Parts: sequence; C-alpha cells; structure tokens
Amino acid sequence: MKRRDFLTGMAAGSLAVTAAASTAGSRRREASTLTAGSLGGAAFPQETAGAGAPMKSIGPYSLEALRDHFRTELESEIVPHWEKRGVDREFGGYLVADRKTGACATTDKDLYSQGRILWIFSYLYNHFGRNPAHLQAARQGKEALAKHCRVEEGHWGTLYTRDWKRIKGFFDIYADIYMVLGLAEYYRASGDEEALRLAVDTSYVVNRTVLAPPYQGQGHGPFYEPGIKRLGTWAHFLFPLTLLLSYSADEGLERIARMCVRYIIERHWNRAQGFAYEYLDDKFEPYSNDYLSDYRGEHDYTHYISGWHSIQAAFKVMLEAQRAGVREMFLDGQELGFATLRAHFEEGEDCRLMEFENEAMWRKKQGNNLRPYYALYDVFVFCLMSLEHSRAPEAAAWFEKAFSCAVSKTGGLTGGNLTLHEPRGVMLCLEILERMIGRGGKVSGFLGNS
Repeated sequence: MKRRDFLTGMAAGSLAVTAAASTAGSRRREASTLTAGSLGGAAFPQETAGAGAPMKSIGPYSLEALRDHFRTELESEIVPHWEKRGVDREFGGYLVADRKTGACATTDKDLYSQGRILWIFSYLYNHFGRNPAHLQAARQGKEALAKHCRVEEGHWGTLYTRDWKRIKGFFDIYADIYMVLGLAEYYRASGDEEALRLAVDTSYVVNRTVLAPPYQGQGHGPFYEPGIKRLGTWAHFLFPLTLLLSYSADEGLERIARMCVRYIIERHWNRAQGFAYEYLDDKFEPYSNDYLSDYRGEHDYTHYISGWHSIQAAFKVMLEAQRAGVREMFLDGQELGFATLRAHFEEGEDCRLMEFENEAMWRKKQGNNLRPYYALYDVFVFCLMSLEHSRAPEAAAWFEKAFSCAVSKTGGLTGGNLTLHEPRGVMLCLEILERMIGRGGKVSGFLGNS
C-alpha cells in the first residue's frame, strides 16, 4: 500500500464529531450503558463469514451497534472531558483531571502526558470533524511546549510546574517519544513546519539515545543495566514513526521504523514459546536466571513478560505493515497478537491481560496483581484490525470475549484519571468499524483476499 492510499484509508474512516459541547449533547445516545444484550443479543444473529463473504456482525454484535457504542463513548465522554478539563487556558499546555470528579491530582505537567494530549486534540481535528476548537487546543499546546520544554541535546524535559518551571530535565525517553507523536499529528493538522522539524529531529534523538551503550531505560520504570532493550520502547516509538512517515517522507526514519519492527519480531518475540520478552540485555539476549541478573531480592523486572506491551506491539506492527504495504509484516504482527491473547488473556469475571514477572510464572499462569483493564482497548484495536484485513475467525472470537466482559464491568474500564489510553483505542476502533461498514462488510483486500 502506498503512502497516499494509506492516508486515504485513514481519512475514509473519519467521522464528524461535535463542533461544540452543546452540539455534542444533542447527539448523545443512551448507549453509554450498553450491555451485551442491549448491543444486539439475539437480534443480531452470529455470522461465520469467509474472507469473501460480507461480515455483518461479530458474534452477537452488529458492526453498526459496535460503531454506535464507540461513537457514543467518544462524543459523550472523551471529547467533553478533554474539551472541558484538558486545556490549561491560563498557562498553556494541558492538565490531567480525574475523569469522574474533574479534580487534578497534580497540576504539574509531565511531557509523557503533554505529548499524548497534543496528539488527542490534533487527531480529533484531523479525523473527527475538523473542529476549529480542537485545532486551537492543539496549537496553544504545541506553542507552549516548544517555548518552554526543549532541553539539552534535543531532548524534552520530563516534568514542569503548571507555569513551566522545570522540575526535571530529560529523564524519561517516553516523554520524547510522545512529543514526536503529538508534533507529527499537529503538523498534519496545521502544516506547521516547525512542528515537523521538531518531530523529525526528536525521532533521531530518541534513536541515538535508546541504542547508546550507556542507556539504562530509566524514567518510565526504574534504572536497568546499561544497554537495556525494551519491547515497550520499540512499540511506543513505532506508532509515532508510522504516523509521521505517513505525513512526510524521510529515508532515515523509514529505516528506523523498520528497525523497530525487526527488533519486535526477531528479537523480543519468542515465536516458538508463544510470548515476547519485555527486556533483553545489551546483546539482545534474554537475561540469565541467576544472581548475575537479579541479586537484590526485589521484583524480577529483567525477566518480565508483558501482555499489554505485546498486544500493542502486535497492532502497531500491523499498522506499519499497512503503511509500508508489506503483507508478511502484517501476518507476523497478527500472529504475535494471537499468541499474546492465548498466553495472557485471563477469562472470567476479571478479563484482563495478565503480566508475568518471569517465564516460570508465565508457564504456571501466575500473573501479578496489576489490573490494567484499559489495556482491553488495545485488544479491541488488534482484533478489529485483524478482522478488517484478514477476517481471521480467532480475531472474532477474542473480540467477542473481551468486549462482552468489558461492557459488563460496572463503571467501565478506566478507574478515574487514566484516560490517555482510552481516546486512542476508541478513535482507532471507530475508524476501523466505519471502514468495514463502508465496504458493506467486505474484507479490505490488503492481504490479497478480496
């Protein structure tokens, strides 16, 4: 698939959301409290469609009912929350408020969040209605961040007070990565050449940093041994690169994106065993299981196996495959995703992606006590992406299982202010479903299966 075709496909899934909160209110639906029965149940018979047959439903859920569910979540929850509480109209940039109470646990501004919120407003503008208020929210954020937060060697500072006094300079590589994400999407929204230059420059800074022998992965987690290689780093870095390269060509960044995919598929993923190592040492090898790797008696971080980062890596590889037009890459990403769900999905009342401290715990299915329920949004994206392009029956089965559990949870998947994951999942799911419906339920043809 050529870059122009990729962008056309992205645009084809765009929806017009509300231009203002008052307009949004008039369009809200009661679907915010949907259950498996109210979404369809017996009214929408389950179809088992081959690759050439139109898909009208996923299990008991019609594609239209699913679309309406995610559209309602976007219009009645996500957009009003960020419009009302996300923009710092006094000092510029963004605030992170509790979704339920509206209170801010802190008004300090971490760049991990600032870049992601810049992306939210920019992506809303680009794909969901081109609301001028969303563009302005993105513009003021970009201008404040560019003015106050660039630090030494091309990095972005990690933490600031509300009025932009620096608390901590560069420390967290994810702050840099998410600034690439936000700046790239803002460039597409505005045509701002400075935003493009900053996104490209920061991408090269990230690449040099994470490949440097002294790098210890600190910031989004503890210090590790120098030369640490982390699955989450390649997965989080790949997504901004995919979007950036969709908007502006850069030969060097093309190779860096390919590197991220190769490290995910060749190095971290243990295809034979069915899981992906979260951490590898400076030689891209798993850490040894003795005192040489863990001698302090603390949590076994170096042998961690993350279901959440694995499913994110899977769908981000698949998205990059669509941009680059590489069928085999898509199928590898899909296989990684299915292997992850088989190994990590905990069924029953809890329904979550389990995390394991080491391979022995993974084999016994003894997960830790983390409950990142909002990781299910990434499961939805992976499954819908698979269904859009491959019509894999396993994707339908996993989506039905995960979605049925998710809509049965009292209060939804998020526990309060952890809403940065939700907008991405909802918007990507909504775009995929719109494309599927727009094709009349036919498979995309990307894999040559139309």
